[in-house]
Amino acid sequence: MPELPEVETIKTILNGIVRGKTIADVHVFRAKNILSGAPAFVSSLKGETFLSVSRRGKYLLFHLTHDKVVISHLRMEGKYSEGKVGETPDKFDLVVYDFTDGTTLRYNDVRKFGVLELTDEASVFKTKALSKLGPEPWDLTEEDFYKGLQKRKNTKIKEALLDQTLIAGLGNIYDDETLYAAKVNPKRPAGTIRKEEAASLLKEARRILEKAIHNGGSTIKSYHPQEGVNGLMQNELLSYGQENKPCSRCGFPLRKIFIGGRGTVYCPKCQPYYGHPFIVGVTGPIASGKSTVSDYLVQKGYEKLDADGIVAELYQKPALQKRIAKLLGWQVLTNEGLDRAQMLRAIAENPKLKKRLEKVIHPLVFKEIEKKIRSMKGGKLVLDVPLLLDSPLEEECDLIIGVISSEKVQIARLVERGKDPEKSLAMNRHYPKGKLRKQAGILLATDGKKEDLYRALDPYDF
Repeated sequence: MPELPEVETIKTILNGIVRGKTIADVHVFRAKNILSGAPAFVSSLKGETFLSVSRRGKYLLFHLTHDKVVISHLRMEGKYSEGKVGETPDKFDLVVYDFTDGTTLRYNDVRKFGVLELTDEASVFKTKALSKLGPEPWDLTEEDFYKGLQKRKNTKIKEALLDQTLIAGLGNIYDDETLYAAKVNPKRPAGTIRKEEAASLLKEARRILEKAIHNGGSTIKSYHPQEGVNGLMQNELLSYGQENKPCSRCGFPLRKIFIGGRGTVYCPKCQPYYGHPFIVGVTGPIASGKSTVSDYLVQKGYEKLDADGIVAELYQKPALQKRIAKLLGWQVLTNEGLDRAQMLRAIAENPKLKKRLEKVIHPLVFKEIEKKIRSMKGGKLVLDVPLLLDSPLEEECDLIIGVISSEKVQIARLVERGKDPEKSLAMNRHYPKGKLRKQAGILLATDGKKEDLYRALDPYDF
């Protein structure tokens, strides 16, 4: 979605296009996008002349004669372009203004989310769209910004910066860049932000937005300030869209998580989360070498939580044993407890049972791990979890280390452990290796010696 710099750039371009032009006709191809009603929109604008275009937050304001104003919000993919009267409209054109000089202004929106509203100069800032907008970064004092954050004390700072009633114009791209520049972790509650940190956030927001305006905004996906033209700010982004790349300050892999449904990229090292453990997740298929990696991190001062160890403890509980026996068959339960070999055999015979078992076990494992995380006020924690990806624990991790190895090496390890390679490797067939390669900040092949693995990890400041 275009943010303040993109909308400011478009505003400047539109002033060069529409200023002084008189509307001969208006064509509305999707009435529901005209919030003030399409018939009145068309009839009221005929014969009016565009005087100027201004901006408020992410909104464009078209000022016309007789104190009329058209408010336009581009949403995800709205864009304006010039044309000529009589040209066949594009199938995604929502509104076309025909001018008396034979030119047109087209509002095109592939996603059809953009909206327009006709109002007047006296009412423009009383409209629903603009009445609740907070100050823009340059109009907001450090003190008022700090107080605004304190009022949102339990809201994550990333979400607080997206709140247009607090500060207008910032969106996902420049939120990430501002937090990165100010070295503030996006997961921190806004109420934990100190006065000096609030001042730094506001200062960096202003600096970054000014730089983005100078560069014509960031062309991400569909934004183009003008046909055939790209913004250049995407070449300057240090955080947004840079997940798993080395941090430009410290070299540590940048991490992407989701906050409030929005992708968020940050540096776990440069943007520490005070009062919260630094968490590394180690994941990969069965017998891929996860324990070797997590044990090495233990040597570096990490506390380890092993999902397999937690499962083993859970399997000792009689109530859970009976629940699993009902699911897999009573042959898996002996006087000494659950028979793991029988469990693997049952799953091999009926692969659907694997997912059913996971639905029982995984929530219990995640609950135990989350309980441990909540009890820690700092420190370092490594999670050895085979099925970390897409679990609730994935978002907790500051770094994901993916571990892979050849099947030959996996078989050798399983034989050494006294496991049946065929049954164990059957569990690996559906492991999402492609997703692992995409999500892992560090991807390690563990076919070689332990010493080689340690050397691969040593350059990172754990």
